[in-house]
This record gives sequence, structure tokens and C-alpha cells, in this order.
Amino acid sequence: MLKKSLVLGVLAAMAMAPAAFANDQVQGNTTVTDINVGVVGNGNKTSVDNTTNVGQYQTKYESRGSRYHRSCRPSGNQVQGNVTDTAISTGVVGNRNRTRVSNVTNVNQVQSAGCY
Repeated sequence: MLKKSLVLGVLAAMAMAPAAFANDQVQGNTTVTDINVGVVGNGNKTSVDNTTNVGQYQTKYESRGSRYHRSCRPSGNQVQGNVTDTAISTGVVGNRNRTRVSNVTNVNQVQSAGCY
């Protein structure tokens, strides 16, 4: 698993040097969620719902140039990074308290490269 600092470092390096990565495609997403709930007393109910949906798509196509040029390789790199950091904490003091926490994170990353 990639560390958060590594992904952010790679994305930052590519963002600072666009000329060196002129043919590259770079996407980055960072989601930080911090939810805190505290309950003191009797008969309290606590409900926390957190949903994060991320969709990243990259497509790169290049032409072969001429019919005599048989090989075609899309130049440059495709880089995608996603960092999701979710912290949910609940505290309950008392009797007959109910705490429900629901956390959903969906990440969809697609890359494609082709020649025509």
C-alpha cells in the first residue's frame, strides 16, 4: 500500500516541473474527513453517515503518423493518485445510548492508452 506522503510527493514533483513531464497525464485526489461525536445522558441516539466517491479517468491516443511507421507507442506517463483519510470517533456516557457509524469509500480509477 502506498503511503500518503509518497503519493503527494510524486504529485507535487510533477506539478512543479510541467516542462519535464510535458507528455504526462497526472491526476490527484485527497479526501480528509474528521467526524467527532460526543453524547452524555440517557436515551440518546447517535448516527454518523460518511460517503466518499472518487472517479478518475485518463485516456491517451496517438496517431501513427504515416502508414510506413508500424509501431505506435503513446508517449508520456499516466499517473493517478488517491488518498483517503477518514477518522470517525464517537463517545457515549450514560445508559441506553445507541451509536451507529456507517462509512463508505468508493474509488474508481481508469487509465487507457491506444494508437490509431
